[in-house]
Amino acid sequence: MPSSLPIIDISRAEGLPKRLDSACRQEGFFYVVGHGIDPQIRARAFDAARRFFDLSDEIKQRWHIERSGIHRGWDPVAWQSLEPGRPGDLKESFYLGVDRAADDPLVQAGTPNHGPNQWPGEALVPGFRSAIERYESATQRLARQLLSAMAQGLGLPPGYFNTFMLDPMPVLRLLHYPQQPPSQAALPGQIGCGAHTDWGSITLLAQDEAGGLQVQDEHGNWFDAPPIADAYVVNLGDMMARWTNDHYRSTPHRVLNPSGRDRLSIAYFFDMDFHARVEVLPGCSSEERPPRYAPTTAGRHIIEMYERTRAIATP
Repeated sequence: MPSSLPIIDISRAEGLPKRLDSACRQEGFFYVVGHGIDPQIRARAFDAARRFFDLSDEIKQRWHIERSGIHRGWDPVAWQSLEPGRPGDLKESFYLGVDRAADDPLVQAGTPNHGPNQWPGEALVPGFRSAIERYESATQRLARQLLSAMAQGLGLPPGYFNTFMLDPMPVLRLLHYPQQPPSQAALPGQIGCGAHTDWGSITLLAQDEAGGLQVQDEHGNWFDAPPIADAYVVNLGDMMARWTNDHYRSTPHRVLNPSGRDRLSIAYFFDMDFHARVEVLPGCSSEERPPRYAPTTAGRHIIEMYERTRAIATP
């Protein structure tokens, strides 16, 4: 793996499936430009996130994730540790998913992690909900576009993944990395976000100018994935690696924040239907490369990952 990520202009339709396929096999990480998302939609989402994180912790406690029951809302700094053995990550975040009412069939069936979001009050963060919902709609369209091209790269019909995302469960996570304290103020080994792989199918990351994202190459070395104006960083999760029998890579990454300033990012985890069956895709196994994973469902996989990375440190 090279010490930089490919930049893929998806406005160029010619050869797009092949270009995506190459990046998914070699790096599992790439930048996307030419996506057509209005920069103002992204800017308003970042502004909404910043205004929420600027609230005091006492106020943000009103939407603490443990009040939700379905993993929605605010988690404080160090509440989660994504790298086993490290102290809690030096970040806080706000989780949002598909906003489902009590009469939604999946909610009535008691499907885990399905239900209403916790929305900050309009009086405290005006325009928060409208900005985030518009951003989610735009990024979901982009995720679906990428998955269609990726299906073609795998030799499958462009609509192959459609049956797995009839009622998907994407998660949008607003992230704030406070200015990293001096080393003597942090616990040993404590960084912005510990090394991890993502869990689902694909992730679309928007990051501000502070930088700090690092990707691990195949030799275990870390290199920077700096911000590129108006670009998204796209990476594959464990579910896509599982689906493709490890032809596609789910690559470790982490976040440091040596910038001397706060860092904001927005991660959009596009996860399939809760009950979608995940087994090796057609054309991804053979006698020489039999299936490496037992079949599962998208929902079961995500729940296992949430439990594994629950905070091991007290905020």
